[in-house]
Amino acid sequence: MPFRNLKMVLSIIFIVAFSLLSLIIYYFDTLETEEERAKVYTTAVNYSYDIKLNLEHALSSTHTLQALLSQNDDFFIRNFERVSKNLLSEYPGVIELAIAPAGVIAQVAPLHGNEKALGLNLFEIETQKKESFLTRDSGKLTLAGPLELVQGGIGLVGRLPLFEDETKKEGFLGFVLAVIRISEIFDTVKGAHLEHEGLSYEVWRVHPDNKTKQIIASTSHSSLIDPVIYTFEVPNNTWTISMAPTKGWNNSPVLMVRELMAFVFALMLVSMVKLFIDLKMAKVALESKVLQTTDEKNVLARQLEIVLNAIPDLIWLKDPNGIYLMCNKAFERLYGAKEEDIIGKSDYDFVDYQQADFFRTHDIIAMDAHQSVRNEEELSFKGDGYNGFFETIKTPIYDQNSDLIGILGISRDISIRKENEEKIQKLEYFDPLTSLPNKLQLHLRLEHDLNIAQKQNEKLAVLFIDFDHFKNINDTLGHAVGDQLLVKVSNRLKTLLRQVDTLSRQGGDEFVVVLPGVSVDDTVHMAKRLLQAIEQPIKIADNELIITASIGIALYPDDGTDIDTLFKCADAAMYLAKQNGRNSYRFFTSEIQSRSARILSLENALRYAQVRGELSLHYQPQVSLCDGKIVGVEALLRWHHPEFGMISPCEFIPIAEESGQILLIGEWVMRTAAKAMKEWLDIGFPAMSVAVNLSAVQFHHAHLSKLVSSIIDEVNLPACYFEIELTESVTAQNPVHAIATMNELNAKGIRLSIDDFGTGYSSLSYLKRFKVYKLKIDQSFIRDISIDPEDREIVKTIIALGKSLGLKTIAEGVETKEQLDFLKENGCDEAQGYYFSKPLNVTDLEALLKHPEIILRKNSNNPQ
Repeated sequence: MPFRNLKMVLSIIFIVAFSLLSLIIYYFDTLETEEERAKVYTTAVNYSYDIKLNLEHALSSTHTLQALLSQNDDFFIRNFERVSKNLLSEYPGVIELAIAPAGVIAQVAPLHGNEKALGLNLFEIETQKKESFLTRDSGKLTLAGPLELVQGGIGLVGRLPLFEDETKKEGFLGFVLAVIRISEIFDTVKGAHLEHEGLSYEVWRVHPDNKTKQIIASTSHSSLIDPVIYTFEVPNNTWTISMAPTKGWNNSPVLMVRELMAFVFALMLVSMVKLFIDLKMAKVALESKVLQTTDEKNVLARQLEIVLNAIPDLIWLKDPNGIYLMCNKAFERLYGAKEEDIIGKSDYDFVDYQQADFFRTHDIIAMDAHQSVRNEEELSFKGDGYNGFFETIKTPIYDQNSDLIGILGISRDISIRKENEEKIQKLEYFDPLTSLPNKLQLHLRLEHDLNIAQKQNEKLAVLFIDFDHFKNINDTLGHAVGDQLLVKVSNRLKTLLRQVDTLSRQGGDEFVVVLPGVSVDDTVHMAKRLLQAIEQPIKIADNELIITASIGIALYPDDGTDIDTLFKCADAAMYLAKQNGRNSYRFFTSEIQSRSARILSLENALRYAQVRGELSLHYQPQVSLCDGKIVGVEALLRWHHPEFGMISPCEFIPIAEESGQILLIGEWVMRTAAKAMKEWLDIGFPAMSVAVNLSAVQFHHAHLSKLVSSIIDEVNLPACYFEIELTESVTAQNPVHAIATMNELNAKGIRLSIDDFGTGYSSLSYLKRFKVYKLKIDQSFIRDISIDPEDREIVKTIIALGKSLGLKTIAEGVETKEQLDFLKENGCDEAQGYYFSKPLNVTDLEALLKHPEIILRKNSNNPQ
């Protein structure tokens, strides 16, 4: 072929190949549209979850009313207007609460504007009797609406039936009702964000009476174009959310990298065609020489055979009908036959019809395209059973008259290359457990986000997330359960983030979230959502786990302009969140730096506090309200540092827990308290018990039961004189494990009590199974019972709950006679506080035990 013609042919091949790849790029753009629909579907699911969560929270107000009614025998709540005002503030979206004994509305709040509702019989009102009978007969919470509200707007009505026997649903007592304004249960912030992102939606249902579509909420735009649809359940009804881009579905633009790949591939194809033509021309030249001499023909044929067989790729040539004309040694492996047995046959002679049709289809595509066609396919070799992934290029071959004479095929094994590319990508940039971006990937993304934030003069937030007491889960349940928990929580957090946000695992239980282009309010909102998502119970095997987290937040450019500075600030803020009680978030401030320095100093000093004799125990008497006698003492840890002076337990106990020193310190406290109690009993003081507080780290230790047993055996103290106090939050972290540990301690005769009761997250179902004998009412409720009716009701409820479960109750923080009188009137069993005595050292306590009449006088009804 003349050089000029060859150059023209190669140019045409290049142009045709480039055009074909453009069609392929168009195909991928179509796939991206489908991906966009999938993302919109995910957004619709997430938003429906938020709607349902808000609705369920609003409806839970009826259960709160049910709980309050259960404390009264007359199906009536006193001070209902004031109680409801507080409840309405706790349940966004609820605008009215009502109580209807036997279906007749007797109490409603707010009363102003709803006076006409009093006395209405819900079973006789035409618009409400159908729903009222449904609620009563089903025995379940029902939801009516949407409907127009008298107060204005569109709303829903939740009805919860109450029965004398809630288990059998017998003895109908009446309803509690909650009126909900629809607009307030929708996440307006997220709705505005959806519109900002160019998305429109409708939330609707099928009306149960006329079967027509009833719009519940929607954006203000025109009708949706080919929306995605997601259906979710609400009480006795089904809602549907439809969502689509406001401007319709648009294909993404062609990316420059794809054009570059098309250009490179077209060049590669031209090179291969040129190589093949050169080979063919060499073969034709050799065959022409055969006419001159047989020896020359054999030599040239052998040279061509050597060249083809030396190439590791599969090479073959077919005629236009699919009949093999030649193949190399590598190709013989595919069909497990020699070249002479393959020539003259087609693919249908070697593989099943489906596979042969696949090969023939791509032959025809290449011939119709008049250019090389590339595809990737999986091939199995009959010769040795090898299975791999191959890149195949098929090129139509023409003679000098431009007549098609065959199809040249070349296949290259790319299995290892693809596998290695995937492995390298994952190992280099992603965490192997959660598949989240790792430290390297996070730095790359954060550098990019910081550049954009600087150019656009925007803020950027870095959130450090660290799970609270995660080590307890690994120690008690094993690292396998801990890993499953990390995976489940990370999957839960990913659903809360935008596409531009980044969630990264740094190792262990540490995660980082980067939020570009956000305000301080946006950051606060996201931090609250993250904490809320993390603390939801997670079921793993037979364990229902509840875990919390602490979040530290640093802002660009306020707290730093580079990655290292922002990370240090966020980490310091996270540590402060842990020090301030955990399950919270903190922004970085200048005060944190000085506080971090003090924490480090205290942590180092605490390591030597015990051996230097700086730690001591003080004891606060616990008094029986029946006869005024001292029935126990609570051991309280004190630390007097020679340089820092007295250090509050509120400051050094969290440091001890975080650094792991709490285990040794806690063991010292239990042993010291047990020895002191044994000595007092031997002296002849009246029998009483000593109570010791346990932290979460101590309680979740695998060998806690053995440790406590060994201590009381070591000092020869009867188990009935030793008491362990646990906070609600400690038992709620893993109730199943808590029950098992409590059973072990109870079996050894050790008494347990729940400290700070009423301030944590206790499930009554678990509380009944806990082996405890006493509930300690938190001092935050005792402090204002003389002036705060709500605190009085809470204290009365806790005392009543204790009695119903057969538990003793003790109030802490008693400081006045008015508080004492209230507790005695309502049946509280025991009390402690400054009214009786402050925490005393051993000498002062022994002096008090020798003269207990001081306590007896204070517990009497006589004035001081």
